[in-house]
Amino acid sequence: MQRYTYLKLALKENGLTLQQAADRIGVTKGYLSQLINNKIKEPSAQKLQALHEVLHLEYPPREKNIGVVFGKFYPLHTGHIYLIQRAASQVDELHVILCHDASRDFDLFQKSSMTKQPTVEDRWRWLLQTFKYQENIKIHDLSEDGIPPYPDGWDEWAIRAKKLLSDNHIQANAIYSSEPKDAIRYQELLGVDTVVIDAERSFMNISATQIRQEPFHYWDYIPTEVKPFFVRKVAILGGESSGKSTLVNKLANTFNTTSAWEYGRDYVFSHLGGNEKALQFSDYDKISLGQAQYIDFAVKYANKVAFIDTDYVTTQAFCMTYEGQKHPFVQAMIETQPFDLVILLENNTPWVNDGLRHLGSKEKRKDFQELLKQLMHENNIPYVAITSGNYEERYLESIRLVEQLLNDKKEQNDENSNYENWAK
Repeated sequence: MQRYTYLKLALKENGLTLQQAADRIGVTKGYLSQLINNKIKEPSAQKLQALHEVLHLEYPPREKNIGVVFGKFYPLHTGHIYLIQRAASQVDELHVILCHDASRDFDLFQKSSMTKQPTVEDRWRWLLQTFKYQENIKIHDLSEDGIPPYPDGWDEWAIRAKKLLSDNHIQANAIYSSEPKDAIRYQELLGVDTVVIDAERSFMNISATQIRQEPFHYWDYIPTEVKPFFVRKVAILGGESSGKSTLVNKLANTFNTTSAWEYGRDYVFSHLGGNEKALQFSDYDKISLGQAQYIDFAVKYANKVAFIDTDYVTTQAFCMTYEGQKHPFVQAMIETQPFDLVILLENNTPWVNDGLRHLGSKEKRKDFQELLKQLMHENNIPYVAITSGNYEERYLESIRLVEQLLNDKKEQNDENSNYENWAK
């Protein structure tokens, strides 16, 4: 008997209730319920065709060729993408299953040089964004929490994998992998044919381990949607006329990358007619949001590092100076939007009045500088102070600090697994 369980999923994807679909094809809700639950031995071909048309499905239904790829994608890299694209080109529908284990993933992070740990949501996002224009690729996730570490635990893993496939009505014809050892176990335990693609890494010689250890060395293997996760953000701080904007421009050009300009200055022209006298307390949250958008754009297109002209601490310092109080939204941005390196320029360069500056006296410049330091201390923000008033010395010292940041690695654990568990 033909099975029509797939119609349940089609109803959901089309946003139709049983009653709505039944009304459109001229049957009762009860009849349709029995049909999709495979309780009608010989359903009307006319009604079946009408239902398929309503659900935008081919009729008579052709048996789809279904493929599956398992992986941690920790992080997603071009080798994964090559495997997935090869598999997707061989099937009608490919199900990519993101496998995650909180304990194992944290251990991998601890042994890596990554400065922050990718969340499961990060990995979901990378996959969804990368394949969002390929409708035949579907993304799922499988929790491996509590399963004994690789290479043990295969039997328990297979039970969970089978349940996931069953719950999502995935009747796989083939499982695709780049690991011959895993392919053998997939076939044995899941009873599905396996296809091994580029096991020798002849086309894409990369692994997630390599990227976790040296992301900038393997930068070209990190996909566009993943690169922002690894980009280092460098904020250049200082008071008015401290030379930070010029330095940001120099550094961005030197490192062939992007920068985020000070949004507050643009805001004054776009919202306040070019005069800071119209600035008020309610503007500072908008300025912070605008600064965040500038930073996001710079990070998205950065080449390993993005330089930021003015951060949220500086915005808060201006708010306190002009409004006499801290802004809670700006404070929230300080706490949730950290930077990898903060460089504080001493306010000892010639002061230039560009029409938007009001803190030009020696006393005001000193007070603002101390306020910046106070706020960073209060928020536990480490920073490097460059005290030289010589522009070239500032530039060269900044280059040294950035190179140190890009070459820095977390202390490595000598115990490294020689084989990553489950899929790569």
